[in-house]
Amino acid sequence: MAAIGSEAGAPVDVWERFPSWIRKEITEYAAGRIGEVNDGVSGAKGTWQPLRPLYLDRSGYEQLASISWRLMELVLDACRRRARTVGELVDVLRVPRADIPLVCEADPLDEELLVSARPDIIYSSGVPMFVEINIDGATGGTHHADLLARRFCDLLQGRAGDGWPAFGPPPSAVDARFSVIRSSLRLSDGDHVVIPVFSKGTVPGLEDAKIFQDWLAPMCESGARHGMDTVACSLDDLVAENDGTISLRGRRVDAVFRLFQPVDQPAGPGLTALVRAVHSGAVRMHTTESPWVLGDKTTLAWLWADRDRLAEDDRILVERHVPWTALLSTPGTVDDELLAYARARRAELVLKPSNGYGGSGVVVGLSASDAEWDAALADAAHSRHPYVLQRFAEPDCMEMPFSHVDTGAVEHARVPFVVGPYLFGGKASGVLVRHGVPGSGLVLNAHHGALMNSAVLVDGAC
Repeated sequence: MAAIGSEAGAPVDVWERFPSWIRKEITEYAAGRIGEVNDGVSGAKGTWQPLRPLYLDRSGYEQLASISWRLMELVLDACRRRARTVGELVDVLRVPRADIPLVCEADPLDEELLVSARPDIIYSSGVPMFVEINIDGATGGTHHADLLARRFCDLLQGRAGDGWPAFGPPPSAVDARFSVIRSSLRLSDGDHVVIPVFSKGTVPGLEDAKIFQDWLAPMCESGARHGMDTVACSLDDLVAENDGTISLRGRRVDAVFRLFQPVDQPAGPGLTALVRAVHSGAVRMHTTESPWVLGDKTTLAWLWADRDRLAEDDRILVERHVPWTALLSTPGTVDDELLAYARARRAELVLKPSNGYGGSGVVVGLSASDAEWDAALADAAHSRHPYVLQRFAEPDCMEMPFSHVDTGAVEHARVPFVVGPYLFGGKASGVLVRHGVPGSGLVLNAHHGALMNSAVLVDGAC
């Protein structure tokens, strides 16, 4: 399998190869109409608005999806070398059971666990580096990715003229997800599927339950297009029935589409009923927390630890596309040699909780002082959660024009970015892009001030 990215460091963003007059026309045209793109989009109320998406070459997009899938398969293989079931894997990873109430421990370690994923990919010198592989049904952002890609394309299609590249949105991530929800859960026409909204861990702008439910309307419509009666509701609208099932407004629920982390939610009757129904088999879920266990960053450390056992092509794939990752600590145990190495190499490393998400607990050594880095290492060594060290991948930056929300002034900045292609049932669909704004830092997450954006696909070089 060929790797993507030029050895010479050619930028992945095709924008860099557009003639300057096209870039100028796109920027000026979008600056006057960016409100049309961001209308009603949650998380779009900061100081800066991007005036374009990431422009991704279609062949590069397809190859990126191929590499993503192979790395997911290698992660699964690494887990199989250490466990036979999800429950055994939980033991090996030292994940507290209380943190994953919706895990199904008897599930076998097979490819059904890879049904939903969105890797986090940083480009460094033109090479895609997989800093995380989020394997879980609760990966968010599909509606953002679809909506922004489609709106940017719609905005520019009417302006495109001679010499402009041919571009279009990737396949809908929302529709791809509901297709796989139906097939993987073996649902039938008319089955009742609910999407509970939640209070903790929401994307900025969706903290209000009513706004959140309205935002999910296109997902419910996609569910309907795939033959399922799909509705959004509050988590505590779910009611436990005497036979172990759950209902919503008097109607039995056949399946639940989970977009939340259960451990983060306040205890309530809806969550209690849902946990009981999932474990009894009375309701199907996309997905339980069984796939989530595979996304633990310890599995990236296993790819490096096992690389001499891999076929040559796979070993090269890991060494080229996964930053060196190693397990620093588990509860009550720390690798003292690795700890000393980390103290001496602060600027080269990133410290991450192995099962964290949303950028929580991540410390970039380059952005920390010696005192802050030493304190973070000490906290990790005594934490109840495992921590990994990962080689810092110097991120490439893309040139992004921004419009200031208050003044309308256009400013150009080079900002770091993360590319997140969605894979549902192993097939690629939309792409979530997160990037910085003028003056932002290196942790690119919506909860840390990064902007959510999307990618459109470009056919052929300019």
